[in-house]
Order: sequence, then structure tokens, then C-alpha cells
Amino acid sequence: MLARLSGSLAPLSFLLLLSLLLTLTTPNFASRDNVKQIAIQAAVVAILACGQTVVIVAGHIDLSVGAMMALSGVVAGQAMHLYHVNMWVALLAACICGMIVGVLNGLITAYGKISAFIVTLGMMGLAYGVGSILANSQNVFGFAPGFDIFGNGELFGGRSTDGIPYAIVIMALVAVAVFVSMSRTAWGRSVYAMGGNPEAARLSGLSLSSMTISVFALSGLLAGIAAVVNISRISVAEYKAGNGYELYAVAATVIGGTSLLGGQGGIPGTILGALLMYTIINGCDLHGLGSDYQRAIIGAVVIVAVLYDRHCLPWLRRLLNGSATARAA
Repeated sequence: MLARLSGSLAPLSFLLLLSLLLTLTTPNFASRDNVKQIAIQAAVVAILACGQTVVIVAGHIDLSVGAMMALSGVVAGQAMHLYHVNMWVALLAACICGMIVGVLNGLITAYGKISAFIVTLGMMGLAYGVGSILANSQNVFGFAPGFDIFGNGELFGGRSTDGIPYAIVIMALVAVAVFVSMSRTAWGRSVYAMGGNPEAARLSGLSLSSMTISVFALSGLLAGIAAVVNISRISVAEYKAGNGYELYAVAATVIGGTSLLGGQGGIPGTILGALLMYTIINGCDLHGLGSDYQRAIIGAVVIVAVLYDRHCLPWLRRLLNGSATARAA
């Protein structure tokens, strides 16, 4: 078990050390409101990163997650603004929109025999363009009553008591659902098999085309859910809302211990990676450091995470597996 969880040890260690450092140097960091704000801000990227994790474990990559989120948000916003649908229909519209784009990514990748990097890069531009056309190059306002609950509401909260933000609840539900699917189902085992050795997976009877479509469809679905949380939180559907989120999603996934080579990774590390990123951003804000510093620090952390994955993690897993074997003997 320690060997399997070893990919999560680095982001967990960095998160604890950084939290301790910020607690000692910044009085307001450990306050309940600030910690809650970090989790809420990380929720959208964490949801996107869960889908990205599945795609990368399967041996692909999805650069269109931010664009899918933006397009799904515009579709949901326009559905409420123009057609006055309720918040549940808007939620369904966002999820269906994201899934359709994800399925297109999977179909083109699987049957067009084109690298997912190129396919999703092209889809990123296409989705942003379609979103801009649907929104008439303007941000969309005028949402259905109650729609803000997804991003700003709180479970068990009241006027005088704090609850659990629904954004965090949705993030947790998504993480648990994807984790169970990856670790407790035949589909999840097939995802790991495809990413670890595609040829062996094909020879064992696994349909690589169907699996490719399914992982991209899941990524699109989660992009739709992330869009709902995002536009609900800021009360506007921006047609460029996902700009840069694809990099954050990949960064959270890599920081969380998922190998870019495929076949290795998991959801717990991804959630820790997203929380670590937004802890860094929050710490920079508290110390008056601008977005340039934030991007530089996150970029450095990603490089360190990749180096850890390529050089330190294999050694650590061998050590843990060797220790377990010695104890069993």
C-alpha cells in the first residue's frame, strides 16, 4: 500500500511544509476563512484535473479542458439567459456540452490515428471560437434563480453558522467517484493497462478505441461540471473563462504524482496537487507577490515534480516493495 501511495507522498509533504511555513510567517493564513477560500478556489481546477488524470493515466493528454469548460459555461449561461431554463436544466446542458466535445476528441484520436496532443490542441481553438460565437464575444449574465448555490452556497450553513461550501462538496464527490471508478472497476483497470502497455492491452482483448473515447468523454463531462461551479461562483459566463486552466489541470495532475508516460497515477495525489497550487497562489497573495511570481513558482514546482517522478519515485517504490518483501519473508 505504501508503494502504491508513494506518488502522493511528495505533494502531501510539500503541502504540509508550505502550510507550516505560511502559518509561521503569515498570521491570517491558518484562519478558517482563508483555508476555506483556498479549497473553494482549488475546486474548479481539481475537478478538471480529475478528468485530466484519467486521460494521462490512459496514455494521452487533454489540452482542451479549459476551452471545454468555457464553452460549457457559455452554453449553460445562454440557456438560462435566453431560454429561461431552471438551474438543473442548465447543469445538464453544461455536462452534455462538455461530454459531446470530449467524445469528439476521443473519436478523432481513436479513429483518426492522430496524437491526442494535436487533436485537443485544435479542439481548444475550436471550442473557444464556438463559445465566442455563441456569446457574441460578450460575457453572459442573467442566470436562473438559485443557480449561485453551486459556487457560493453552503451545506448545513446558516445566517450565523458556517457550513461546507457546495463547491468543495462537488469536488469531493467527483474525486470519490473517479477514484472508485479507477481503483474498483474493470474499466479503471483497463485504463491503467492501456496506459502502461497499449499493445499488451490490445492483445488481451481490450478495445483501445472504445477506452480512448470513454476517457475523453469523462474529461469532457467533468469540464462541464467545473463550468457550472465556475460560472456559479463568479455569476458570469466568460467565453474565455478557461484560458490557462488546461495548464493548471496538467500541473495539478503531474504534481500529484501521475506519470506523463501513462499507466501510473491516482486521484488522491491530483487533489493534493491542486490544493498545493492554490496554497502557493494564496501565499503569494498574502505576501504581496503578483501573478508573475505565482506562475514562476508553480512552473518550478512542476519541473521538480517531473524530476521526482522520473528519478526519485522509481527508487522509492523499489525500496518500499523490497521492504515489504523482506518483512513477508
